[in-house]
Amino acid sequence: MTPGRSATSAGSVPPAHEGTALFVELARVVDAMASLERVRSLSLPYPRAAQLALDRMVLYCLERDRTPPRSVPELLTWCRDHTAGGPLFQVPATFVSPDATLVDPVGLMPTRTCLEVASFHPRGCAEQEADLLLAELEARSSAVGGYGRCRSFLMQRPVVTQRDRFSRRGWSGTVWNRVKDLYGPVPESLLSHRILNLCGSCGLPALPGRDSAGGAEKWCETEDCPTGVPFRLMRDPGQTLVLRQSLRAFLALPGPTERSALAELQGAGIEYELMPRASGSYRVRGAGASTCFMRVYDRRQPALLAARVVDSLVAPDALSLVVVPRRSADRPGYRTAFESAVPSDQREHVALTTPEDLVGHVLTQHGPHKERDDRNA
Repeated sequence: MTPGRSATSAGSVPPAHEGTALFVELARVVDAMASLERVRSLSLPYPRAAQLALDRMVLYCLERDRTPPRSVPELLTWCRDHTAGGPLFQVPATFVSPDATLVDPVGLMPTRTCLEVASFHPRGCAEQEADLLLAELEARSSAVGGYGRCRSFLMQRPVVTQRDRFSRRGWSGTVWNRVKDLYGPVPESLLSHRILNLCGSCGLPALPGRDSAGGAEKWCETEDCPTGVPFRLMRDPGQTLVLRQSLRAFLALPGPTERSALAELQGAGIEYELMPRASGSYRVRGAGASTCFMRVYDRRQPALLAARVVDSLVAPDALSLVVVPRRSADRPGYRTAFESAVPSDQREHVALTTPEDLVGHVLTQHGPHKERDDRNA
């Protein structure tokens, strides 16, 4: 997929009515304000897009005899409290799951759904930025294997401490010199009492909080990690660098799933290679001389994932294996929503799978229809 291009080709999921279009616009606003660290702080000045979105929301509410939000801060509160499928937006379930919100109630940060929706547009935000940054990194990492090593570094190290930079355990100075501009200081929005919390499960930034019933709660960028795992506390965040948020969401977050998928292929003796200029796609050689393509994702919204996949097929007539975490594939309705959002003329070329089932797909080269028949047998 060309950097900067958005996944909009899957005709079953366009923002077709006003509530959905407004939901998409607000997702881009929340993402933009997060990059300016104004979602949690609500500090002035607000981006012009936020004021325009407020104006549109006011008109939208007045036309429906609803009391509109009075300010940008109140608008952002609505993004936390109003679900996609609720009476305000009425976003079709074929686009986004009805219970999705744009701002997390605990972390007061953009949800993963927000970032995915914000990227669903030619003027999309986070995912397009991640694609562009990786394309630029690939262009300046021309040495054999250089880009792959740099990409793996970013995937495995969303946070780099000063001790890491001095010890360089398991990585070279050449790699660090190529990737260091993709890291920056820890933003204030990720600090709690001047401490950076990292989720003990996924290793991504996290924030403590309390749920509506007064119990202990937390937020992390993966969103569905177990709550009982203690945080890793970075008590001197001034000596710590974090990967850019777009790369954390669209590269580091699916990293564990990608490593598991590659380990399964390697264990089965199946050859694979990272393809150049293909946004993380792998060419995989299965039984005999057969070849398919693989891309790993970790997405909350299966319909938006289908749109992204169809828009970025490396070889439209070859089988493309879409690998997602087991926790995603097993969510009620996830597989069905994904398959329904793939255009009918592409369904025989696209198969959703998990690392655990990947080898079977590669060796048998069967598509999604065969997989459904097997599950229903």
